[in-house]
Amino acid sequence: MTGDDKHDEPAWDASVVAFPFSRVRPSQSAVAQSGEVFGAFAKTFGMPREQTTGHWCSRCQMIWYGYLLEVTCPVCGNRHG
Repeated sequence: MTGDDKHDEPAWDASVVAFPFSRVRPSQSAVAQSGEVFGAFAKTFGMPREQTTGHWCSRCQMIWYGYLLEVTCPVCGNRHG
């Protein structure tokens, strides 16, 4: 193999999103629009948003943040995402 040989590596495809980017935080504007609604446990313990888990409520059409295994939307009571 000489220095002029090219490897058989495929070219980088910019249309494919790499793994680390599949779990990025929403932009600050998206968080501000959600009103940062927190579940009962998160409120009780005063957890910052970074230590909570985001959940999507299909009824309210918003993200709310819960602590540990909270599953009930604090706005409408929906438990099914």
